[in-house]
Parts: sequence; C-alpha cells; structure tokens
Amino acid sequence: MTTTTARDTGAGALRIIAFGFIATFVSSFGQTFFVGLFNSKFGAATGLDGTTVSLLYGIATLASGSLLFWLGGAMDRLTLRTAVATSLAILIAGCVLAAGLKTGVMLLAAFFLLRLGGQGLLTQLAVVAAARNGGRRRGSTIAWATMGVILGEAVLPATVIALLGLLDWRDLWLVAAGTLLVMVMPALLGLQRTIHWRVAKRPVSSDGGNAGDDIMQRRTLLADRRFWAGAAIMLTPPFMATGFLFEQSTIAAAMHWNAGLIGAAFTVFAIFRAFGTWFYGRTADQFGTIRMARLHLLPMAVAFASFTLPLGVASIWVAFAGIGFTNGANSVLSGALWAEMFGTAAVGTVRGVFGAAMVLASALAPVIVSLALSLGMSAPALGLAFGLYAALMPLLAGPFLYSRSERAAAAH
Repeated sequence: MTTTTARDTGAGALRIIAFGFIATFVSSFGQTFFVGLFNSKFGAATGLDGTTVSLLYGIATLASGSLLFWLGGAMDRLTLRTAVATSLAILIAGCVLAAGLKTGVMLLAAFFLLRLGGQGLLTQLAVVAAARNGGRRRGSTIAWATMGVILGEAVLPATVIALLGLLDWRDLWLVAAGTLLVMVMPALLGLQRTIHWRVAKRPVSSDGGNAGDDIMQRRTLLADRRFWAGAAIMLTPPFMATGFLFEQSTIAAAMHWNAGLIGAAFTVFAIFRAFGTWFYGRTADQFGTIRMARLHLLPMAVAFASFTLPLGVASIWVAFAGIGFTNGANSVLSGALWAEMFGTAAVGTVRGVFGAAMVLASALAPVIVSLALSLGMSAPALGLAFGLYAALMPLLAGPFLYSRSERAAAAH
C-alpha cells in the first residue's frame, strides 16, 4: 500500500516549511540571543550577580542538552501531535516561570525549561519533520524550515529593546507565553495533521549501510564509526563559533578591530548565515549531503586562517562572513546528513545524541579558547590552529562517512 505524505504536493511542502519556520522562530524564546537580553533583569529580580546568572544558565544548558540524548529517541516514538504539545507546554512553563522570578532556584528551573523546550525540542521537531518529509528536496526543506530562527535573531532583539521602554520585562515573558498558547499551539497542531511522522519499526541493516526507514538504537549508533566521523565534522562549526564569539572582545583587541564595527559585523554574520543555509539547502539536494558535508568547513577555515594575513580591518568582514556562512550550512547538513546516512526514521534518535554532543562542545569551547588565550596564545595563532583543523578534519573523517559496502563499491 502506498502512503501519501504531506511532501507529495506543493501545498504539503509549504505546510512542512511553515511548520518548521514557526517552530524555529518561537524557539527563539529559549535561544541565548533572546534570553541574554534579560540577564540584568534576572539578576536584579533574584539578587544574583552576573557571574552567578551565567553559571546557572550554563548548568541549565548542559542539563537540557544532556536530556536530549534520551528525548531524541522518544521523538521517534511519539505522535507528532503529542510531541508538539509537550514541547510547547515546556516552553510556555519556562516563560511563565521567568515572568514570576523571585529566587535563584526559580531562575535555574526557568532556564532549564526555556532551553529544553525552545532551543532543544522545538528545533528538533522542525528539523526532523523537514528531514522525514523533504524527499528529494530534503536539504531545501530543512533550509527554509530553519530560517525561522534567523528571522528571530534579526527582529526580536530590537523588538524587545523597544518594548522594554513600554512594558515591564515580566509582562514581555507573559506576552510570549500567551502568544505560544493562543497563536502558536493551534497553528502547529493544525499544520502537523498532514505531516508524515510515524514509521514502521524494523531492524537496522547488518552492514551499517543506509537503512531507509529503520529505527536505530542509541547503542547501535554509538558503535557506528560513521556517526563519529559525521560528528567530528558537524561539531566543528558550533565549537569554533561559540569559542570565537565568547572571546570576541579579546580577539577584536588583539586583531586591532574597531569596536564600532562589531555591530555591523554581526549583520554580515547573519546575512551570510542565511545565504549559507539557502545555498547548502539547494546544493545538498543536487550533489548529496555527504559530499557537501566534506566541503562546508572551507569558508570557516579561510575565515580563521585570515587572522594570519595582513588584511587590516578587512579581516573582520572575512571572519564574520566565513563563520556565518559555514554555520548556516551546518544547520542544514546536521539534519540532512543523518537522514541520508541512517534513514529518516532514525533522525530523531541521531539528532538527540548529536544535540547532546553539540551542547557539550559549545559548553567546552569558551573554556578552551579562554584558557588558550590566557596562556599566551596569540589571536593569529588561534586562527591558524582553527583554520587548519577545519581544513583537515573533513579530509580525515570524510572517507568514514560511507558504509563498508559503499566504500567497497567505490574501490572497485
């Protein structure tokens, strides 16, 4: 019997993109760029200093990211309706708790719920739904679905800053909760009705090849070197970008970048991130995700290697453009790659495990970069090390992205 899914029609494809776009846009309420706008308010409300607020945020981020290790597999077994309702309920609870903050414990709980529901689960649902329903246009579907968070980065900070002059900050969190409940919940529950989600469970292929719609267990995944090869490549952009952005002031001073250019550089970052998302969405469909995954770190390699060149002020534009482009590409490939390698049914499980690893990598990056700079490593030396790593890792790990049978066929 042939199963008709939402991807079979143009209208269905638009519903999938709309679902992902809305989900990733409202995931902004749990993203660092949005939550960070309220850090001083959180500190004042709880009597905590900025360092303690940041520490609690880091703990909550690690905890929520670690939980995705198990929740990713659960996304493969729940109905999409239940997954949507649960994710939004968690995010709404985080918004309500943030609005009523009084203690550090409440702040830790709010951070945890915001990160888990927003940055974690809603992003997961958007990418998994796009990966399972994209068909031959999987890359493009994921690209357009994940554009929501880029729009959020572009409009929400300025909107919040403007509204803080009119409303109390607590009211803004209540507005966010109300918007999620009254507008977003009905919209996503309506859109999910025609989106293919559940699949039959069958064993994973014995040779480790692409198993189509097979369900994969976490222990099987962790024993598969293809996953670790893909993770080595896919974790590079979030690790390097987080370390760079966390120490941007120190690096800017060392590189003699004008502080006034940083704001404009972030605009360049956002533009190139959007372009990288769109470009790799199209090329991954045309040339294959595995092949493009072996190339997408090159702009980032050039960006960091440019620290060693006598480019003057131009180096800031090269750096932010290259890092933004690769991060945009990575947002597409980190969803489409797992579907191509392990099958669409396992995307939730694989992305859950990968998401936990990405959170850990992002948490370690500021510590490692800060330690390297404090021990006397220069910004050009750091850039050269990052550039070489980004250039060489795909060459070393790339061959292991293919199954044994695929490598044997290529050898002949």
